[in-house]
Amino acid sequence: MMEFRISLFSFLLILSCFFMLSGDERKYWEKAMISIEDLKGHVKNLQVDRNPYDHYFELEQAAKYIEREFLKTGLEVKEDSFQWEGRSYKNIVAEKRGATLPKEVFILGAHYDTVPGSPGADDNASGVAVLLEVARKIQTAPVKRSVRFIAFSLEEYNFIGSAHYVENLKKGEEEILGMISLEMVGFTGPKQNYPPSLNPKYYPNVGDFIALVANERSKELLENISRSFKTHIPQLPLEFLIVPGKGEGMEEVSLSDHRSFWDHGFPALMVTDTSFLRNPNYHLPSDTLETLNFEFMRKVATGIYYSMIELAR
Repeated sequence: MMEFRISLFSFLLILSCFFMLSGDERKYWEKAMISIEDLKGHVKNLQVDRNPYDHYFELEQAAKYIEREFLKTGLEVKEDSFQWEGRSYKNIVAEKRGATLPKEVFILGAHYDTVPGSPGADDNASGVAVLLEVARKIQTAPVKRSVRFIAFSLEEYNFIGSAHYVENLKKGEEEILGMISLEMVGFTGPKQNYPPSLNPKYYPNVGDFIALVANERSKELLENISRSFKTHIPQLPLEFLIVPGKGEGMEEVSLSDHRSFWDHGFPALMVTDTSFLRNPNYHLPSDTLETLNFEFMRKVATGIYYSMIELAR
């Protein structure tokens, strides 16, 4: 009888542990919710002219802010430095190492520079804010593959930072499974425009959706991310576009750092509010925090968080 009691006790103990783990799993997923205030705080701290010509100091300060925020997460952080027109610039890189397949890597990136005269709240403090919050939330998540977060410099100047990074990847030592570029993810508006090559009757006329833009090589990556968004944040309208090659003939789809990865044959896509096709403040002094929809941005960040977790599992 004693042996039965011990066995029963052991069974109940194992059962209770199982439910505890299940509860932790549920709590873990609940923790994925991104704070509007945190996103707003990042944009507020970054929205200032950050161009390399007459606001080099502000660009450097932005890099330091991003590096400090990455360090707070406990992730591995390093600088990827390069030279351009006689000055030094840097990409800021943070990484969540995969537990069992660390050399298989997914990259989430966003550029932090601006054009002269614009504080760049949507372009692209919004993308950096999402980048930082996803990095913060993912720090405790169990992942098999590595997730690398990169804040790129000089995107506005022909993708100089991301081109440098891709060209210096150590070929053969790791496998880049996909790159996701966060390019303006905070603006919604009553009107939506499209490139001349697209028939607008197949797309919404209101700018309230997030768009995923991939090339044919990146189709599987797009499908996986689209599935994550639809599963975990179904209330966010989502549209997608797959273009041939590198988007030749449709310049609008290649104006971000994913283009550097397309040029080297890596799967890559852009997550965007469609930039100047929707936002009238594009590259202007009026691109400020007050114009952004932070509930929309929170939903985008939540979708990206789940996407990165599911890609890396």
